[in-house]
Amino acid sequence: MSQLPTPVSRRRIILKHVLVNVVLVVLLVLLGAWCYSEGKTYKITLGNSAFTGRDGFEYPALEAVEVFIDREEPVFLLEDDSASGKAMGKKHTMEIRLLDENDKPIKSRRIQFTIAELGEELEINVAEFWLRAK
Repeated sequence: MSQLPTPVSRRRIILKHVLVNVVLVVLLVLLGAWCYSEGKTYKITLGNSAFTGRDGFEYPALEAVEVFIDREEPVFLLEDDSASGKAMGKKHTMEIRLLDENDKPIKSRRIQFTIAELGEELEINVAEFWLRAK
């Protein structure tokens, strides 16, 4: 006669259920934190002003530019002007278009940046990023 397997104790089954539930809750909390971090929208201050480069030279502000952050709506800036833009997530691509007198693009440059690079103020000097994007 073959022996039937001994039934698992009720206590052991309850412990397995509790463990599975705890793991699911932890995974959901981690997923929520990740979604919050990746989907958070940051308000970035965009400035177009003269600056001193790392080489010690003084660089002027750009006359007129259009700034696109992640291909969203453009932000138009004149010389010594500032405005705000929005960026969602942590890694971004900024396109800076230099404009002529008729507001037509002359040149365009792209640069990638992260929110961590900007510091706590979340400020970008467009003229400096234009120079860095060579």
